[in-house]
Amino acid sequence: MMDEEVVTEPVSAVESEVTEPEVVEQVVVPAEPVSTAEATIHEVTAQVTAFNPLVVFIQPGDMVSWSNMNGHDTQSLAGLIPEGAELWHSKLGENYQRTFTIEGVYIYKCTPHFGTGMGGVIIVGNPTNMEAIVATNQKGAAKRLVKKGLKAIEAHTF
Repeated sequence: MMDEEVVTEPVSAVESEVTEPEVVEQVVVPAEPVSTAEATIHEVTAQVTAFNPLVVFIQPGDMVSWSNMNGHDTQSLAGLIPEGAELWHSKLGENYQRTFTIEGVYIYKCTPHFGTGMGGVIIVGNPTNMEAIVATNQKGAAKRLVKKGLKAIEAHTF
């Protein structure tokens, strides 16, 4: 057997300072305020030509669920919801759920029965936009809903 010659080269060690990795803290800011408590579902039932209850007080992050919607829909009224909130319009005849995250007053209608006054008011947290809604000087069924909302707010303890 042949002996193999192993050639080694000198190796020098280089000292370097070890630094701890930098910790970067990330802060996540939600686009809209969201309640940290467990959300509550508030039921609204369509009854012939009325929503029951007519006025609902909820907290940001809570959900409203409309049921018994055969022949009905729910549609927010432009200019009668808080600034920055999205308008909605459910499908006719389908039960509908919506989570509300922006504080304020939301006035909505049943499109086929609005002429008979079918609509409702949702008050999320503080009624921050009620003065602006009153200033719009609504007529007909919308005016009635504004008055019902205002009366409910005056009777409510915040």
